[in-house]
Amino acid sequence: MKVPIMKRGNVTGNRILIINADDLGYARGINQAIQECSVAGILRSATLMANAPAFDDAVAMVRANPELDAGVHLVLTKLPPLASPSKIGGLAAEGGHLPATPWELLLAVHRGRVSRSAIRQELTCQLTKVFDHGLRPTHLDSHKHVHLIPEVLEVVIELARQFAIPWVRNPFDETPFLPPALQVDRERFSTFCTQHLKGRLVRYYRSTHQRLLAGSGVRVPDHFFGVSLTGIWNKAAMIGLMSRLPPGITEWMLHPGTCDEDLLRSGTRLRERRVVEKALLLAPEMPEHLKRQGIILSSFRAEAA
Repeated sequence: MKVPIMKRGNVTGNRILIINADDLGYARGINQAIQECSVAGILRSATLMANAPAFDDAVAMVRANPELDAGVHLVLTKLPPLASPSKIGGLAAEGGHLPATPWELLLAVHRGRVSRSAIRQELTCQLTKVFDHGLRPTHLDSHKHVHLIPEVLEVVIELARQFAIPWVRNPFDETPFLPPALQVDRERFSTFCTQHLKGRLVRYYRSTHQRLLAGSGVRVPDHFFGVSLTGIWNKAAMIGLMSRLPPGITEWMLHPGTCDEDLLRSGTRLRERRVVEKALLLAPEMPEHLKRQGIILSSFRAEAA
């Protein structure tokens, strides 16, 4: 049985859209692009990586742009941990970094090499760092969607309650196969198919997520889009999803950025495509498309009120 988590959209029939930019703090070029999109008005939420190289620059940007609703992009893969490796056991992989991929993290958790205590220690350090810099995050999500893992989600729920953070991302992508498969660029069709399949496979965890969230007091949006189209968004796909946006509160995940030297050296697969997503958010016709569809732009902060 589906757990009714959000009432507002279901009761009023409003189509409320929260566009969230992931990876704030990963590189200065990403911070700059998020700031530009925020000033333009269509982007109102972003999630900050506490252990990323450009964290301090991102904090300064958020402080200078109080209209931007900042959350935390919890990190359990690839980057260096904030907690001492001696306190997080197997979570500190070879070289002192966090596990390289979500799959490695999942196997380590299921084989008992990474405990919930270690996960809690690292994520507590990340949240504490954000609060210690004077920010009050309103929402949580995770790099590479690792809170799909039930043991990670349990910790995320505990910390959301401890730090009074009202929202956690609903990570189950609802992008249909058609017509988006016909709207993406031809050379990215196979990427769309692969990402769409992954989005369907992780639905295995959906009932567990609903069970863990039920009665927790932590809220998630009704709908989520972005996994299938990560790195391959274009204008046709974006406008198409606007036309089919369901009633309720929807989060769109995007990755705007400027492809600077820091980003090119980072090893992320999303480089030039971040520039495309930035251009889509800044396109002058985008607000008119939203208005024509009767979509209400919002933020996690506004919806928590």
